[in-house]
Amino acid sequence: MTQISAKIIADSKNEFDNRITTMIVTFPRYILAELNTHRMLSKNSASSRAIPFEKLLKSVEENPFTPIAWMKDHKGMQGNEYFEKNDKIQLSSDKQVNAIKHLEQEWLQARDYAVTQACWLSNKGLTKQIVNRLLEPFMWHTV
Repeated sequence: MTQISAKIIADSKNEFDNRITTMIVTFPRYILAELNTHRMLSKNSASSRAIPFEKLLKSVEENPFTPIAWMKDHKGMQGNEYFEKNDKIQLSSDKQVNAIKHLEQEWLQARDYAVTQACWLSNKGLTKQIVNRLLEPFMWHTV
């Protein structure tokens, strides 16, 4: 099971005391946009457009990214209230279920829909550069 991780693989200074640190970092694919927004790093990143569809598909089916916390809806860009383990969600007038368990099931169902559509489009001959984009919300990414 993939998890968020960071590993320093090289760390050195030159004669002017300038430091360069090289890391391998794995995180949910959607974080890449945030990393790219803040241009303080030089990076080399995997491209979902270059990865063969079958390889990406297998990764998303066997080891999808699933949120580790489920934030409640809020105004603005940042929230701070999360669903707790005993919270319930109302599904109908007479049925309540565990919020986190239900959200996880719905997330994986969305992954299954994306996989189904990506396979259908790939089987029709559409390029991996487009098809793989459907799978990105459920991918782990390495930089």
